[in-house]
Amino acid sequence: MAKKVWQNTDNLNKLVEQYTAGNDVLLDQNLVSFDVYGSLAHARMLAKQGLIEKTDLENIEEGLIEILELYKKGQYTLQLGDEDVHTRIENDLTKKYPESGAKLHTGRSRNDQVLVDLRLYIKTKLIEIALALLDLAEIFCGQAEELSNVPLPGMTHMQPAMLSSFGLWLGSFAESLLDDLFLVESAYTLNNQSPLGSGAAYGVTLPIDRAYTAELLGFTKIQNNALYSQNSRGKVEANVIHSLAQTMATLNKFATDSLLFTTEPFSFITFDKSLSTGSSIMPQKQNWDALELMRAKYHQVIATQLQISSSLANLPSGYNRDVQQAKGGIIDAVNIVLSSLKVARLFVQTIEVNEAQIKNHLPKEIFAAHWVYVLAQEKKLPFRQAYMYAKEHLSEIPDFDAATLLKLATSQGSTGNLQLSTVQESILGKRRHWIEEKETFEKVIEKLIRK
Repeated sequence: MAKKVWQNTDNLNKLVEQYTAGNDVLLDQNLVSFDVYGSLAHARMLAKQGLIEKTDLENIEEGLIEILELYKKGQYTLQLGDEDVHTRIENDLTKKYPESGAKLHTGRSRNDQVLVDLRLYIKTKLIEIALALLDLAEIFCGQAEELSNVPLPGMTHMQPAMLSSFGLWLGSFAESLLDDLFLVESAYTLNNQSPLGSGAAYGVTLPIDRAYTAELLGFTKIQNNALYSQNSRGKVEANVIHSLAQTMATLNKFATDSLLFTTEPFSFITFDKSLSTGSSIMPQKQNWDALELMRAKYHQVIATQLQISSSLANLPSGYNRDVQQAKGGIIDAVNIVLSSLKVARLFVQTIEVNEAQIKNHLPKEIFAAHWVYVLAQEKKLPFRQAYMYAKEHLSEIPDFDAATLLKLATSQGSTGNLQLSTVQESILGKRRHWIEEKETFEKVIEKLIRK
């Protein structure tokens, strides 16, 4: 293995080297393009400030864009022993342009370099997650409208309680996802600030222009305090994962409900058979494994959030290697959430309802609460008197028609007034915002890599 730029001994213990590096370099494969973007912005700032020559900038730009093109073609792969993405790119650049490449690290540390890479990575992934979340919310909304008048037993304490509908059930997830999006938006704002120029946490004694690099990279602001820039590593990631965990909590509930509804003796719903797996010994089995894993992956994201948050406790200010653990956590979490949103969409859009089976699970008692309202209105009884009468005469509950009752519940948000058009308008508005955010960032990057 080549000697590291920071190495202060010729006989670095191999076990210690492997232990401290771990699989960090493999995770860095996700950050190659972002490291190039950060380096391009930094080099242009150095040239603007007269800290490197114009010819140096031209060489650095050419070398970095060449690396980016190789990466896009799948021909730039980090290897164990490369130490990290920053050193690999700098080494390759310096190999081609020895003098110019050696100037690229002027005025920055690997500490603010990895922070920039992660902020840019998280930014792109949160945009992708927001759009996937809105796509799923729209599918939930569409299915809620399609199945708005299909009855479903509403459960409390895991027992049939009151009449509900598939429209109410599916619509609840659309609105839950929109609430989850508020947290994603907050995490996006927190992440969207530039730490570049904070150095190793204590600034640099060079006339750098931090506002210029922030502008070049499309950040909304500079993360001002150099020490806090470093101390925020892990804190930002933990907040991002917290927002993602709420999205997974919504998917967890959908998966749990769906698995229950597909199980005997319910059999209320089923999905396209292409989404199921079978058994190696029981030929009749049709298993919805993906929903079981979706249910479990919520806990995986929560555990990652806890691991990152707890690893920050009792750390003194400044850089500590402990925060390296946050990199794998954030990469795993965003991949879990993105894949879960896409898989959930497959299930929601192929849901099939067994209405005949549902009717068998609508006992007379499920209409008891409605009967109380009828008694209170028709007989002009105080609510509690009507309640006690119904309680003492449950066997006399009339034969109500479920479809009719669903339409009678017209208070806002009830089965007969789901307000789905309002939800859909919100989804469309949010989608426009995130598409604009995506297009704006893409233009920033396109301008950055254009020589």
